[in-house]
Amino acid sequence: MPDNNSELQDFQVFISTVLIRNKSILDQTTKLQDACTHLCRNISKASTTCGCITINASKQPYFINDEVSLGELRTLLSSHVNGKLCPSCEELISKEMGRVLFYLGAIANTFNIPLDKVLEDEKYRTSLLGEYSLR
Repeated sequence: MPDNNSELQDFQVFISTVLIRNKSILDQTTKLQDACTHLCRNISKASTTCGCITINASKQPYFINDEVSLGELRTLLSSHVNGKLCPSCEELISKEMGRVLFYLGAIANTFNIPLDKVLEDEKYRTSLLGEYSLR
């Protein structure tokens, strides 16, 4: 299995070699926002245009009663997604996720923040509270 930290470092180095036009932090933040918007739009279109998935949203049962544990609650909550992405929609969504990661990496480079450290720190902060982090 490849070392994810090395892959993140390699990705950041790659970004620094190819990023020329959007060097400004203002460009990077707006490009990140644009990539997030396209990602969300492609998820919606997978349901509304393609139909390979359906989104059946309803109220989540966050607080049922005192006897329901957080572990049990996890099984009661839903992603609201039914079905499976078709290859075309999966490719489009994956492409937009890549763009999100690219511009996130560009921002990390601008501030000289290693993405592997961001990942490790987030895992640590989340693990401190465990299931009580409620993310």
